[in-house]
Amino acid sequence: MENTFIQKIVFLLVLFFSSVVLSHGTVIITNVEHDDGYIDVKIYDSKDSFLKEDEAVEAVRKKVKKGRVEVPLSKIHEGEIAIVVYHDEDGNGELKTGMFWRPKEGFAFSNNYSPKGPPKFKKAAIMLEHGVPVEIELNY
Repeated sequence: MENTFIQKIVFLLVLFFSSVVLSHGTVIITNVEHDDGYIDVKIYDSKDSFLKEDEAVEAVRKKVKKGRVEVPLSKIHEGEIAIVVYHDEDGNGELKTGMFWRPKEGFAFSNNYSPKGPPKFKKAAIMLEHGVPVEIELNY
């Protein structure tokens, strides 16, 4: 009897803590080519702040892992956002670019957006739903 009660308490605690952890947003980055460097994720909530790194509502830098990297968000849970992700392969904290802003490291935008010119918030914008992960595939 006592063992069953303890099991129920443990089950409820696990359920509670997992729902707290999963209630935040999660960005899942796929197609990560190798284990060098970091994944940088920037979240923007308006066209006025878009691509201004110091105005991102959330910025996360995580050690990279080949294949797939999960990045939990802690500051934003839902609403219209645009996500910018890049693979900082050399760890210098910047996205390497060539002529005409063409990235030389892996990068991606939310909404499968692939800009043909200067990136636009409206085209990268998605609705983040509470507890629903967002998957983004890196382009190299």
